[in-house]
Amino acid sequence: NKDDLTRAVLTFQTEAILNAQTPMATLGDLGAWRDSIVAAAGRQHDHGGCPLGSLSSELANTRPWAREQLAASFTLWAQSIDDGLTAMVDNGILRTNTDTRQFALALLAAMQGGLILAQAQHTTEALEASLDTVIQRIREHSTSAP
Repeated sequence: NKDDLTRAVLTFQTEAILNAQTPMATLGDLGAWRDSIVAAAGRQHDHGGCPLGSLSSELANTRPWAREQLAASFTLWAQSIDDGLTAMVDNGILRTNTDTRQFALALLAAMQGGLILAQAQHTTEALEASLDTVIQRIREHSTSAP
């Protein structure tokens, strides 16, 4: 049935995104992650956006089970980002008082909003600006930052 197919698509997209999530153990890795997101959006041209974001806008208000599955997918994605930032804290790259969860959520939100604008405007300018702003804020928590 259609709901089963939609569940399978949501699971597939979540797994694909999480499997493509590059490990972030350094600030350089974080920059490379940013560059890969921007490059992927640039290659998308007028078909851009995020598969989970697109599915969310289509399903979240009409299918409660889909909203719950999408929320869980975004939570897993944010946790994956948080894991990288936490590794940077553990490795002494970021200060111990860095709120990695808040930064992970901010990065995910910046990416999602930026991808929507990239899709609509056919430019990655807003995506780059949003990611760069959050990453700069993270860099300010570097143990080597003044």
